Amino acid sequence: MSVLTPSRYALLRLIADAGSNLKAESLALGRNHAYLQQYIHKGTPQRLPEDVREALARRFGVSANVFRDDTDPNWEPLAPGALNGTDQSRRPHLAAPRAPFGAAPIEHDPPPTEGLFRIPEYNVAPQAGPGAVPSHVAVEDGPQPVDHWFLPRRFLGAFTDSPESLVVLRVAGDSMEPDYQAGERVLVDMGHRTPSPPGVYVLWDGFGLVLKRLEIVYGATDPVMVQIMSINPGYPTYTRALDEVHINGRVVGKWVWK
Repeated sequence: MSVLTPSRYALLRLIADAGSNLKAESLALGRNHAYLQQYIHKGTPQRLPEDVREALARRFGVSANVFRDDTDPNWEPLAPGALNGTDQSRRPHLAAPRAPFGAAPIEHDPPPTEGLFRIPEYNVAPQAGPGAVPSHVAVEDGPQPVDHWFLPRRFLGAFTDSPESLVVLRVAGDSMEPDYQAGERVLVDMGHRTPSPPGVYVLWDGFGLVLKRLEIVYGATDPVMVQIMSINPGYPTYTRALDEVHINGRVVGKWVWK
């Protein structure tokens, strides 16, 4: 997995803000459907070529320098006015990407209601593999959302700088009772993948996809170890090397019905 550099993060924010996805934008560039996903998640290519940067700049109405590597002296950060809810008069309407010859036209979901942010919900089985929770902008390579939740942007802004990193998952099993009951929905920040501070995370522990409390074992540095804990006392606490677990994201909220 590549490091999420400022240029990659800016591209993710622009795509999510436009209600698009990596596959559609790759096709719009005239590249294969996985081109941008490989750039974001695998670091291939390491840097976008000039023609791709220029095409993305025209598409999103920003400077092509936004998509340069941040070590490049000509790199520019993404201007605050480039995102939704700011100066939209300067943003061009995204043209529909061209579908491959002979294929059905690519259809886009309708834009979210003004003032609300659309968060996808995935139905992921706890025995699924480490990649079972897909990237929020690359759903074509994983499970499709079973539903969407709409929350006010201003509300989300009080808790996260990256609402496009949020997904909703359904709790399975009883290991986190009574705090997290089977069937409840939790809000997961996919951008938070380091267990600091301690908290509840979705992770692959080598045996399955689980919802657990994680806490780094301080003093253990070679390798760094992490405690994996259940809330239900009927389940034991166990320890794994941090590089042996795949953290999908941190639980930042849940829905409680009274």
